Amino acid sequence: MTTNDTKTPHIVVFHYSQTGQLTSILNSLTKPLEVMGCRVTYKDIVPKIPFRFPWSEQDFYESFPESRLEIPAEIEPIDYSDVKDADLVILGYQPWFLAPSIPFSSFLGESSTGSYLSGKRVLTVIGSRNMWISAHISVGERLREYGCNWVGNIALEDRHNNLIGVLTVFRWLIKGEKGASRFLPPAGVSDADILSVADIAPSIYEAITCGNWSLIQGEIVERGLVQFHPGLYFVEINGNRLWGKWAKFVIKKGGYRDPRRAFRLKLFKYYLNTVIFAVSPFGSLFFLLTYPLRVAGLRKIGQKILFLQS
Repeated sequence: MTTNDTKTPHIVVFHYSQTGQLTSILNSLTKPLEVMGCRVTYKDIVPKIPFRFPWSEQDFYESFPESRLEIPAEIEPIDYSDVKDADLVILGYQPWFLAPSIPFSSFLGESSTGSYLSGKRVLTVIGSRNMWISAHISVGERLREYGCNWVGNIALEDRHNNLIGVLTVFRWLIKGEKGASRFLPPAGVSDADILSVADIAPSIYEAITCGNWSLIQGEIVERGLVQFHPGLYFVEINGNRLWGKWAKFVIKKGGYRDPRRAFRLKLFKYYLNTVIFAVSPFGSLFFLLTYPLRVAGLRKIGQKILFLQS
């Protein structure tokens, strides 16, 4: 479907942002499109029981099993009646524990969402610390199941060293401190990267108005608005598999906030911190030593992920 000269292009944005960072990214992308003449409708995903920010440390770990296993929480109903004619659907989300956040996965899992998205052109926008690929794969499977036309994916991330990023994101999520400190840089996606996402807006507008989306993802990759990091991918894929086992181990003791699972969550906390700060450096060294044996396969995986190949 192409838009004609008399129709105002309509974009709808579905998103959940706990810290506000993802909202800033989406605003940076959509404001130029509004200036160009598009009508943009935002639809917030609202959990019936809010996830507060900053998080307490207990609440942070409490959300782990449901996040990793994509167990839905109740969300407020979404009215689709005013966005039936949308020419483009933008889905904004962030990963929690290597999976889509609980509010977003809950939204994506609803039958009404699937019915609405069927046949729609969809652009996904991720705001993450750095490990977004597992969530991306999960979301992609759902979009293909719904029969969407997935036209592009943007993934903005914290560009600092992985271990430094862990320290800054914990400080931000638990203490609410995002800015630079004496020893640590600011947390999250940089302001410059958030502003840079606006650069793709003219190409999106052209694709909406002419109906040709074939070049969009290539330009997104060329502009560095999504990148594949082989070393992080190696860590993430192995971690995601192990976290799945941990999540199932915890959930056997009960559902969200069940006090019977508190001890297992504490074990996971100790495991996670040990892996991040004591084990992962050795894992990274092992990856570097074996990289020549993996380079061809990783190149293929990178191409598949960057260019939305199933």
